[in-house]
This record gives sequence, structure tokens and C-alpha cells, in this order.
Amino acid sequence: MIKRLGEKKGLSRDDAYMLCSLAADLGVTQLANGHNGVLAMLEKRYLE
Repeated sequence: MIKRLGEKKGLSRDDAYMLCSLAADLGVTQLANGHNGVLAMLEKRYLE
């Protein structure tokens, strides 16, 4: 998500990281093959 914010919004890596740490909702998921993943969600208003 940090990389994508940098590409889409022109944010530096540090600024994108700060935005994610304050505004993103994270959830841990489990896939069928036993691997865990993390889902990061950010409201659209932060992308406008």
C-alpha cells in the first residue's frame, strides 16, 4: 500500500507510511493453504 500511495498520490515513502499508520485499517486473514496474510484498507477520501 505504501508503494501504491507513492505512485498514485506522489507521496514520499515516509509520508505514505505515516498516512497508513494513522488511517489504514488492518486485518489478519488466513488462506486455505495455511498461510497468513494482512489486508490493509484505506478510505477513498484519502486518495482524492
